Amino acid sequence: MGILRLLFNLPDRRRIQILEASLSLLSVRIDHLEQALAFATFPNQDTRNRLNDVIGQYMTIRLHNAIVRGTLIAVADDSLEMEDDQQQRILVPTAKIISVSYESGG
Repeated sequence: MGILRLLFNLPDRRRIQILEASLSLLSVRIDHLEQALAFATFPNQDTRNRLNDVIGQYMTIRLHNAIVRGTLIAVADDSLEMEDDQQQRILVPTAKIISVSYESGG
């Protein structure tokens, strides 16, 4: 409550300056948090681009409780679509992925 008491005792112009500075600081913090969240999201844009480059390639995906092997068909924001060795389509939720491995073309 100390800051509120201080604000009420200051002239209007000074109060407005303090509030504008606080708003500006909060805006910067929100921008920073949004960038951090975008970077921390899997797959981030960089990873999606790399995965899009290997569509059609055979890969191994390690999940929390399984390993999925097959050909990458499509990359979505929240899943990967694959076709396994029996030509069955599999949707793999990205939240469950631990690692992805594939042969990088040389």
